[in-house]
Amino acid sequence: MKNLKAISILLVLFLFTNNLQAQKFYTENGITTFDGSKAAFEPIKAVNDKTISIIDVGTGEIAAVIYIEKFQFRLGLMQEHFNENYLKSDIYPKSKFEGKIKNFDINELSEDFSDYEITGELIIKGVKNKIKAIAEISKSEGKIFIKSKFSIMLSDYGVKIPKIVFKKIDEEVKINLNFVYEKKI
Repeated sequence: MKNLKAISILLVLFLFTNNLQAQKFYTENGITTFDGSKAAFEPIKAVNDKTISIIDVGTGEIAAVIYIEKFQFRLGLMQEHFNENYLKSDIYPKSKFEGKIKNFDINELSEDFSDYEITGELIIKGVKNKIKAIAEISKSEGKIFIKSKFSIMLSDYGVKIPKIVFKKIDEEVKINLNFVYEKKI
């Protein structure tokens, strides 16, 4: 009977410890911007302030979903071309990222931003590629803040630029992330 009680206590402690490590932080208002502009031409920039992302602070795993139609352009015609001709949001309505923050430890975060490497797989238009980026991460008032900048090549994701506008749209698109996560209850 004592062994059963000891095993029960160990099992409860194990489950409790795993539950603490499985804390998740979440945002559904992450800001993702991209810039596909070439100098001397009309800026090709968009903002999506509805990016969904989650971090498992026990493992450092991170995931995000970006709904393509949520990108807002300065010009409606650009937005229409982006959705219909380039990203085909009716067929591929979202982009996904799944990865890991290297050496992530929530207990080491402070109000000052520190650099962390994030690696993972980004899916755009059904095409999956590995990416690596540096993110600045901090913690304040129970929230986690992540800022990151990286670039992707459109051709790596099957995005074709017509010759007529090739000189106006950069093949290398710069992406900026600015996410504020709160503890998921």
